[in-house]
Amino acid sequence: MTTNKAMHDLFFEASHEDRYEILMTLQKNAMRITDIAKELDINNPEARRHVSRLRDVGLIHRDIEGLYHLTPYGEACLTLFSEFDFLSTNKEYFGSHSLSRISVQFIKRVGEIRKTKSLVNAIDFFRYTENLFRESKEYVWLLVDQFPMNSLSSIMDSIGRGVKYRIIEPRDRVLIPDIDALSSEESQAISSTRGTPLVEQRMLDEVGICMFISESNCVFAFPTSDGKYDYVGFSGADEQTLNWSKDIYQYYWDEAESRTPQSSRVKIERVPVHTDVLSKSVVVEGKDDPRIDAQAVQNAVDNYDEVILHGVFNLGSSQVSLSKSVIVKGEGRESGIPKTVVYKKGWSFPFREFCSVFMLDADGVDVTVENINFTDFNCAGVCATGTKRANSVKVLNNRITLLSGFGRGITYGAFGDFVHGILIEGVGQGGVQVEGNFIDLAFGGMYMRGSVPRGGLEEDPEYRPDLFNHEYYVGFGIAVNGCSGKVEIRNNIVRNANGRGIAVSGHSESTEVILRDNIIESEVYGSYPFSSLESGAGILASIGLGEKHLPGFYVCIEKNTFNLEKLNYSGILVLGPVTEGSSKFQGGTIRDNSIHLNRGYEGIHLRKAEAFNITGNKITGKAYYGIHLSGRRKTGKLDMRAVNNLVESNDMEDLTIMGPDDYSDNHADGRRFAGSPVGSATAHVWLDKFSDNNVIKIKRNENVVDEGKENKISYV
Repeated sequence: MTTNKAMHDLFFEASHEDRYEILMTLQKNAMRITDIAKELDINNPEARRHVSRLRDVGLIHRDIEGLYHLTPYGEACLTLFSEFDFLSTNKEYFGSHSLSRISVQFIKRVGEIRKTKSLVNAIDFFRYTENLFRESKEYVWLLVDQFPMNSLSSIMDSIGRGVKYRIIEPRDRVLIPDIDALSSEESQAISSTRGTPLVEQRMLDEVGICMFISESNCVFAFPTSDGKYDYVGFSGADEQTLNWSKDIYQYYWDEAESRTPQSSRVKIERVPVHTDVLSKSVVVEGKDDPRIDAQAVQNAVDNYDEVILHGVFNLGSSQVSLSKSVIVKGEGRESGIPKTVVYKKGWSFPFREFCSVFMLDADGVDVTVENINFTDFNCAGVCATGTKRANSVKVLNNRITLLSGFGRGITYGAFGDFVHGILIEGVGQGGVQVEGNFIDLAFGGMYMRGSVPRGGLEEDPEYRPDLFNHEYYVGFGIAVNGCSGKVEIRNNIVRNANGRGIAVSGHSESTEVILRDNIIESEVYGSYPFSSLESGAGILASIGLGEKHLPGFYVCIEKNTFNLEKLNYSGILVLGPVTEGSSKFQGGTIRDNSIHLNRGYEGIHLRKAEAFNITGNKITGKAYYGIHLSGRRKTGKLDMRAVNNLVESNDMEDLTIMGPDDYSDNHADGRRFAGSPVGSATAHVWLDKFSDNNVIKIKRNENVVDEGKENKISYV
């Protein structure tokens, strides 16, 4: 057996601690003997002896000025010694963990990962991977022996933020070993990772290293001697470690085979707008085929000013973008229902990426969507939202229905799965008109309302569905937010929107909001994620939530009809600002509405508002309160009290005020229920302690709880 004497001499000389330290020192700066002795804290003769031995084996040389440098040979050897430095530092780990299952080229580069932190147990390993998922912003690459189910929720959250994934798994484990033991939510989430375009997947015969890599961090582990993983390994964020990790991952990515199933999603190609056909109308025939319909509709709205849809359109999992002024309408009606049907398929639950049938995609445009039967969609039927700001939006005479809102909304974690019939945001001076639409988010009624069975708990007003685990949905029939022009919502029928039938919020001070002649009904349980008392509401008008310094806007709510059959609903909520610095509602009107509640909370609630007229309303059924005026304390110039409002000529003859019970007594905090010496107090009219100088005119057989100041109450 031939041996290499030069190699043995090299190892012998470099193995001495002081001589190795001299090499490391000279790698940074050339030095004289005296400088070397001082740096290592040794005497000059000893330093000279070490330097002489290193010169003899060719690792260093001396220049004419007496400075010692590494030779090119010495530089190369020192680079290679870093591999042994890393291995020897972690000799206990590599006594039981093998490098042999990765490509030799990366074994020879392990010195690049010498700055990593050792993760000495599986708990630390998984803690670092969890942090990696949570902190990722651009991408995550996984090379794993099996899908990390313990991090499923973090992975789904990051995908919801738009983080892109690459996943390499062993060929024989592409189906999770304990798939049968998964909950339905877990299996649905796994299906979502398999189908979203944000995730690419490939497979290898064998995984020789377990890796978790993001744009700024990496965590990895080597297998034990028998090829298994105990999830003990290393973490690093320095440039060399990241480069080594990304290089080895890319090597195996290129070697791996694709395992991503073919998606049924039809990619919509945006074709150029042809000016020679603009200002013309086109009729598009539906083929009930996602491979054709989505592209055909997209081409039409891109190239024509008026698009008439005829027949049945299956958009698959695609949405149609409206990027120019256009009128999109169906052709004909039968028995009062639009004959043109548009629906979607191919999406997964839970859904984490906002989607709709029609989505606004341009500033300053005028869009009309009219006379279409929308069904089986997810997130929203008609949507004008996002960063784009249209000039005007009209949604007219459409039918928008789901058998159940359950599973159809975009998930917001603990806030639940939100589904909208119509969602409009950020429209300019041209205004919004929503008129003549029929919306039902639980068309299947009580038998298909889509909730997880709760064994009668839904009859308990204290019960809140577990929205984080998708036990129920949160439905909005019509939501219009953040507009600057006039908003008119008229003559719509909204059914089974268990969050808010109609919601308007965050508009500019100049906006006039008219809500008139709408019918709002529900036979499903309210499910709004905040106070269960107001789980559902027929109409909500609010200054805005979570934003600063929003102005008040004028709102008129009149001649609407409410029939809300389940507990914890309220009829009309007009709620002033949540944050300090925003303005109150002023000078609005709530009149001539008909509100029926069955074990409801309150007919009308006016909060942080001034100079409103609440007149001519009829409230029937059963509720804790008929009309409720509330506010917050006055602090400096900021006056958030309910002041100078007029309540008169309201008919509560057929309203049964539910007496105090355990539920109301347990929440008699002055905010949810009025207090009394022995518990709670309920009434036809409740004026809380931050109400002042309001005029209340009621019938003699109606009672008032007045906790405010200088309110003027008279009986007629």
